Formats: sequence, structure tokens, C-alpha cells
Amino acid sequence: MEGGVTRMFVPIQEPPWRAIRAFRNPRRQAVVHLHNVSGGILSGDALRLSIEAGTDTRVQVTSVGATRIYRQRPDRATAHLHTSIRVGAGAMLEYLPDVVIPFASSRFSQTTAVSLGPNAGFIGWETLAAGRIAGGEEFGFDFFHSENSVCHGTRPLALERYILEPSAGDPRSIARWGRFRYSATLYICHTGIPQPRWIGLESCLNDLAFGQTSHASRWGVTALVAAGLVIRGLGLEAHHITSGLFTFWDLAKRELWGEPAIPPRKIN
Repeated sequence: MEGGVTRMFVPIQEPPWRAIRAFRNPRRQAVVHLHNVSGGILSGDALRLSIEAGTDTRVQVTSVGATRIYRQRPDRATAHLHTSIRVGAGAMLEYLPDVVIPFASSRFSQTTAVSLGPNAGFIGWETLAAGRIAGGEEFGFDFFHSENSVCHGTRPLALERYILEPSAGDPRSIARWGRFRYSATLYICHTGIPQPRWIGLESCLNDLAFGQTSHASRWGVTALVAAGLVIRGLGLEAHHITSGLFTFWDLAKRELWGEPAIPPRKIN
């Protein structure tokens, strides 16, 4: 941050990632759009993305389109993406990538590790499609693995790992996705807020989840062990997930930061 303005600094940038510049939204956040110039993730790719929000910065990071996981080639390894996010003292970072779409016969593994400093805020989501729905590839992928962690110093706040392997267990069973075709996970964290306030917000957001739940979507909210909560959703269509995420994001941000959520222009 320089003169009260958050600025972007890119020490290393190699294909396929490309961040052109940081824009400023009405809340004076630095808004960074990540480009994947290859158009998607190819079999054999081993990609690393590192994001650091310095002390007292305000950052929003998003992508310019869906993350497409292309078909696995027989002679290549499973594609992998590791994302590391560090949020410094007093900083606020929102990580809002577009939906991940695994193509038929694709194999993909991703890990996301978030580290929070003192009085740091983080809002981040992961959305996943069942495949290329319009192309008739619902759950046609071979393997999808996701692992997420959120820590405050050395203390884990959230640890999550799941594997979807349609050939080993049908994701459309009632205990998994059922009839839904999109899933979402939203983390809202702030290390400067005491646990009783999170319990109150959990109750408030679960009331909202009850109102948002319908034939088209399902939602639920759980407080973390400290400093945050997680919101999960399933939807029939992409717009059910997008609109639901914004509703929870906006209410939580108003309650905790006293300001509205400012979505990237592409999802306004």
C-alpha cells in the first residue's frame, strides 16, 4: 500500500497466468483480474498461484472466465493447481474465481492454502460444475480432487478435502449432489472478531439459508472453530449459485465490515 492506495506488484509472471493491472472499485479495493492465456488447464499442467495482501491492503482477485479442465491425455499426468494466499495484518482480501468446469475424461487436483495475519479478513469461494452440462457431459470427468485450508498463524481454522470419482460412486446419489449440477463453498473469515459474534452471524445466515432454499437450490451455514464461518450450496443452474453466493456475501460483509459487497462487473 502506498499513500493509502493498494497497488499491485507482480514479481514473477509466467504463462499461462497473466494479471494486466489493478483497477479500483467504489470501495477503493484493488481489483485484479487473472487471465489464463491458454484458455484452460491441460493434462500434465502443474500450476502455482501465489497471492499476498500486504499490511492494511484491500484487494479483490477474480478471474475473467470459467476454469476449464480439459480432457486427460493418456501420456500425461493429472493436472494440478496449487494456490497460496497470505493476508497480512489488518488487510482484507476477497478471492472470487469463476466456476470450475471439468470436461469429460479429465483428471484434476487442486489445493488452496490461506494464511491469515492479525486482524485480517478473507472472503473466498469455490464453485464447481458437474461438467459441460450443455454438451451432455454431466459427471463425465474421471477424477476431481480439492483440498482447502485456512489458518491463523499456526492454528487451523478450516481443513477440507474431498474427491469426486464418478466411476467409483455416483455423485447423483441422494447423499451427494442428488439432482443438482453446481456446488459452492464460501469462506468468510476475520481474525479480529470474537467467536460469540460468529455464532450470532451463523444463526442469522442460517435463517437466510432457509429462505434461499428451494427446489432450485440448497444452502447451509456452519461457524468455524474460530474467526469465521463456511457457507455451502447446491444449485440446479449456475445463476442459482451466483445469486445465492452474492446474497450471503453481501449480508455478511455489511454485518462485519459495515459495507456492501461489490461484485466484479461481469457478475453484476
